[in-house]
Amino acid sequence: MPTSIPLGAPIWVDTNSPDFDRDLEFYTELFGWKAVDSGKEFGHYTDLRIGESERSGRTVGGIVPESPNYLNASSRWTVQFYVADCAKATKRAEKLGGAVHIPPTPVADNLVYSMVFDPNGAMFGLFEPLDDNTGLGAGKELHAPAWFEYGYDGVPSEAMRFYADLLGWDVHVPPWTDSKDPRPYAALSPKDRFEEFGGCHAAEGAERELSSQWVVMFAVDNTDEACAMAEDLGGDVVGPPVETSMVRIADIRSPGGAVFGVMADAS
Repeated sequence: MPTSIPLGAPIWVDTNSPDFDRDLEFYTELFGWKAVDSGKEFGHYTDLRIGESERSGRTVGGIVPESPNYLNASSRWTVQFYVADCAKATKRAEKLGGAVHIPPTPVADNLVYSMVFDPNGAMFGLFEPLDDNTGLGAGKELHAPAWFEYGYDGVPSEAMRFYADLLGWDVHVPPWTDSKDPRPYAALSPKDRFEEFGGCHAAEGAERELSSQWVVMFAVDNTDEACAMAEDLGGDVVGPPVETSMVRIADIRSPGGAVFGVMADAS
């Protein structure tokens, strides 16, 4: 098992696409990713990597053509969390109020995964690696997953109670949060590690009309330039750049319809 990723932390991200070739070109141009196709046997699931070449690159996620056997849902980015036993964790998720979408499924000799809806309807994955090379090879660096944000129309700490019980997270209010906020922001970290990997915020405005969801955010040099480039490549900026807690963030929709975030240090 990958020792550099703590149990309960994000270990993989991927997206499905109804317009695979166009989306693959979009992402590789936007982030400079290299693509490695696993072949017909695995439904042309494609690893996305950063580095000098496809084979020597480090994985930052994956993309797969839309298929009824995959998510059977609209195009989206999905985060999967590291568990020691996928079958046990999936059963526990059900007991805690989750709904299983894809039961524990082995993939070759590399991993076992399942897909689950949390009690608020947000999809996520449970991921049990079976070797040291399975999982994210890069994180919190340029063009790699840097943050995982959950939007919820309610009190963030209440939404995260399910995950804390399931995955052993520490859920805490960061010091920069407004003490007068009736629904304070919740920061997330693996149990006893104090390495924040994401957070949950109370939805506001038009976001309150959306279902609860996880958004995968990728690090970029400049948020505004990334948004402009995304539009040139056929994507849409659905959440214009804003500054919050020392970072500048934005939400982008790929040509195939999957929404993800980009973030950079605030200037």
